[in-house]
Amino acid sequence: MRPFTSLSRKPLLLIGFVSVFIFLYHVASHPKVSSNLRPTSYYDNYDEAVCLPEIHLSRQPPKEKAKAAFVVLVRNSEQEDIASSIINLEDKFNKNFHYPYVFLNEEPFTDEFKVAMTKASPNAQMTFGLIDKTRHWGYPSWVDQDYAAQCRKDMLANGVMFGEKESYHHMCRFQSGFFFDHPLLANYDWYWRVEPGVKFFCDITYDPFLYMQKYNKLYGFVVTLQEMPATIPTLWKTVLEYAQSRRIDTTMKGRSLFPFFRDQDGHGNEYNYCHFWSNFEIASLNLWRSPAYRDFFNYLDQTGNFFYERWGDAPVHSLGAGLLLETDQIHYFEDIGYQHDLYRHCPSKQSGKGCRCDCPVGTTEKSIDHDNYYDTCLPQWRKWVKTSDARKARWNMWS
Repeated sequence: MRPFTSLSRKPLLLIGFVSVFIFLYHVASHPKVSSNLRPTSYYDNYDEAVCLPEIHLSRQPPKEKAKAAFVVLVRNSEQEDIASSIINLEDKFNKNFHYPYVFLNEEPFTDEFKVAMTKASPNAQMTFGLIDKTRHWGYPSWVDQDYAAQCRKDMLANGVMFGEKESYHHMCRFQSGFFFDHPLLANYDWYWRVEPGVKFFCDITYDPFLYMQKYNKLYGFVVTLQEMPATIPTLWKTVLEYAQSRRIDTTMKGRSLFPFFRDQDGHGNEYNYCHFWSNFEIASLNLWRSPAYRDFFNYLDQTGNFFYERWGDAPVHSLGAGLLLETDQIHYFEDIGYQHDLYRHCPSKQSGKGCRCDCPVGTTEKSIDHDNYYDTCLPQWRKWVKTSDARKARWNMWS
């Protein structure tokens, strides 16, 4: 057989080159064909929600970090529970990403508390701050303290959860309108709120802060549920009055988040009581620092209803975000397994999300599968996102 000449090889080389080009074009156009073909930077930047082996994190430690911190509002008496939260969070996430902790308290932290936190995470950077009681944990001048005391008694008689606790009202007001201005947070743009006694069930092998930055997400949640109506009897009315006074459109037009909180799938006039549970939130500090949110909070604060009622920071944050953000600026961290008190979220098998999760199964005395619980707003959220995506497509078509 005659050997191939250079001329006879050219057609084969050309065919091979074209084949490789078509294959690479196909992969580039359809990145889900094989994750193994993704560029190394896809994994090494840690700004995509992927499940990576521990060996990858140890060999390629994260280089870039967001200007972010964990924010922990806690009392000395909660030392054991917050230590448990930190140990768990370090194991599931922060041992690889090394974000600092900022602890805040209305009373000075004890040396015992500080030592316990250092033992919980010996390598973490930690700062301990005192809240300005005069400005941020006291009664503003326009609040009638005698009337507020009577309101707390009435809330106790009417079974309003935590309504009788004076400190709880101060806490909700602080979290709604002041925490982001604490001097220890001045150099940060992002925060992850951590509370005593919470649990994380899945490894988190990417950086949620960098993910949020990359995709212009400004608020992230894990649990969405209905608020207890007795805690916020006039909040919805007050928010609508504010929106009207500032000429903010709260209808279904455009891509606004706000109609998600209306009943009748966004078309009604009443509050459906859905909100994002704020004991877990990863969000932009600059969202709350913005003039628009400050104006919103100040309007609410002037009513005195953080004290006359039991307005919580969760519905306040949620409705504030509803007025200021578009739906696609909110991120549901479906892949993060999490529990606060009895309520638990874990990624479902059908979703294919979550990384090496060790979630409890079903509902027990110690853990409730909240995704399937009576007061969950997750079905409404899923439906809203689909509706919003469809509306956005029409918006883009005609804009």
